[in-house]
Amino acid sequence: MAVPSRVDVDSSWPYLGIGINALNYYSGAFATADVVRESQFRTPQWGDAPVDADGAPTRDALMIFTSTRMGPGTYKLIFKGQAVLGVSGTPADGSDQRPFIQNAVYTASTNTTTADVVIPVAIRDNAWLTFGSTRRTASSALDTGVTEVRLWRPGYPTDGSVLFTNEFLTAMKKFHVIRGMDFVAANSNADITWASRTNARHIGAVATGKGQPWELLVQLANATGNDLWINVPTRADDAYLTRLAQLLRYGSDGVNPYTSARANPVWPPLRTGLKVYVELGNELWNWSPGFFGYGWSLGLADAARKTRAHPINHDGAVDATSQDGLYTAHRRWIAWRSSQVSLAFRKIYGDAAMMSTVRPILATQVADGNAYMSEALRWAEGYYSMMRTVNGRTVRIISSVAPRKVSELWWGGGGAAYYESSAEPTDPADPAQMTAFFEGLPGPQFATRTAIDATWMRGYGLKSVAYEGGPAPGGSPLGSASWPGSVSAAYNADPRMLERMHAAHQVYQAQGGQMLNYYVYSGAGPWDFVNGLPGATSTVSDTDTVKLQAIDAIRLTRKNGATLGATVPGTVWLQDPQLFRQLYGGASGSWGYDGQAIRFGPGTRGAAFAESILLPVRTAAAGTYRFSLRTYDASAGAQVEMLINGQTAGTWTLPASTSGQPVASSTLSAALPAGLSVVRLRSLNSAIWIRDLVVQ
Repeated sequence: MAVPSRVDVDSSWPYLGIGINALNYYSGAFATADVVRESQFRTPQWGDAPVDADGAPTRDALMIFTSTRMGPGTYKLIFKGQAVLGVSGTPADGSDQRPFIQNAVYTASTNTTTADVVIPVAIRDNAWLTFGSTRRTASSALDTGVTEVRLWRPGYPTDGSVLFTNEFLTAMKKFHVIRGMDFVAANSNADITWASRTNARHIGAVATGKGQPWELLVQLANATGNDLWINVPTRADDAYLTRLAQLLRYGSDGVNPYTSARANPVWPPLRTGLKVYVELGNELWNWSPGFFGYGWSLGLADAARKTRAHPINHDGAVDATSQDGLYTAHRRWIAWRSSQVSLAFRKIYGDAAMMSTVRPILATQVADGNAYMSEALRWAEGYYSMMRTVNGRTVRIISSVAPRKVSELWWGGGGAAYYESSAEPTDPADPAQMTAFFEGLPGPQFATRTAIDATWMRGYGLKSVAYEGGPAPGGSPLGSASWPGSVSAAYNADPRMLERMHAAHQVYQAQGGQMLNYYVYSGAGPWDFVNGLPGATSTVSDTDTVKLQAIDAIRLTRKNGATLGATVPGTVWLQDPQLFRQLYGGASGSWGYDGQAIRFGPGTRGAAFAESILLPVRTAAAGTYRFSLRTYDASAGAQVEMLINGQTAGTWTLPASTSGQPVASSTLSAALPAGLSVVRLRSLNSAIWIRDLVVQ
């Protein structure tokens, strides 16, 4: 059977994403038909040139358009205004055939200059255009700059009807999802209001702390037929969220979104049938330099915890002054603001589109690092669908704030899916160490981390998604500053990389991973999918590197079945070291009855017992199964709720068990689908010891 033209996460074929970098002159992406979009304006002294709101220079300037290489041909230059033009570039073949300008014509009636920029042979290293003696209009003074600059690659129309190069589109089409985190500068994007965002008229690279226009990212998805993953600025206000959702649904005039469908939008919306994944910021847990979202979100969380009525403190569990309270507030604030992003898109798209067309993502630190995952999920469940004791009975109090389930807030989530080798080289140039690296790729931690993410996400009814990941010549030490970039490039280009990437993706799927976005196509050295070897000569987007061949192999191989989870029917012993059980609470060391049972009861993280236990199980066939518990020390009336893949499946009222022998509960009947599921046990009213879960 051939791979279908459209693949989704539940298909029998892998569903893959790719990150794209910001448009710039050094990434080697060769992404846009208009070279200016990947260029940057500089002063003659090589400082940043002063530019207007649309990115056009307001003084005489240089426009650096490559620092890697550029192919030969005649490039069509068009701009508004007048200038004395020049071009500089170093021939890659060492000849004296340098670029030159010809056919420069200024048309006064339209205030337009056109010219041919001729590159006789491929050029390398820094190359730039000069705009001297500039006049913005016929009546402007000298040195006032130019506007609407375009430099079209050979063979592409000059009317703006084609935005991206053929080769770049070919590379993107190897994947199913395009993630624009770096494209919109999510780590440093300081936008708060819509007025501060980069509008669609912008030319060239953007300033620090700014992202490329949303419209351009949408048109890339439309041109490829790929689904789109967007990263909302961390501090964006509510009005920004509304306008962004409107832009994606209805399109825009280049500045503001439309508020309803238009017959001929200036910038069209996301194509019908394509999905949009919506993530808040990027790695808001990451305190490393350059990840400004951490500090911004931490400050907002600190302010929120001091407002006692804020949703992050709906249960009164967030201390307003302590450091621990701040960290709890931060975990909850990320979940809260992410849920607000989801609700904003729901208002624009409507209920029917949520989780189908619009897929909000809860991105966290991998493997529940620092409890960003478990605290977020537990907070959301507690706030949107709360449990309360009324007249001695535990009942669910439906929140007045819809939606009421975690799976109605987010479609999926999880951490990153990077994988290192179990044999990281100390001398990467040593062939024996290079061989050991590939033999140890991926290391065992990859399976464990993936399994933990999958258990948490599926336990709350969400898809297990890696927002980014991939092989780690970018990991220590290959991606460190102590080794030249050629080292990681050599590992990326080694034929063994194809096999090991394919094997790693099989591990990812076996451990419950459902969607992996690889980071990044170009512009990030060790993680690149383009050829980064010294002497690389490509002057168009790479489409057939070893890592892209690996993507082809992954995409064309049917998914392998999940091996995560205890096989049922059978007895699921909670102490089984291969189970990858997950706990919310402090029960990691609270094992009793000769290590056979775990302490379990209502409480919070850090208590002496687990409040929730998540158990991955695996079935050969879908059907109705019977579930029972074996417990110690249960008082009469103790209650345990069972949820399967985030859906309530029943509640046990346990018999008293004080004899020192495990006592079986009554039986609950519930459906399990074929394959991987996660059974979640939640204590409702008293502490007990649980030995195992019996599934028949």
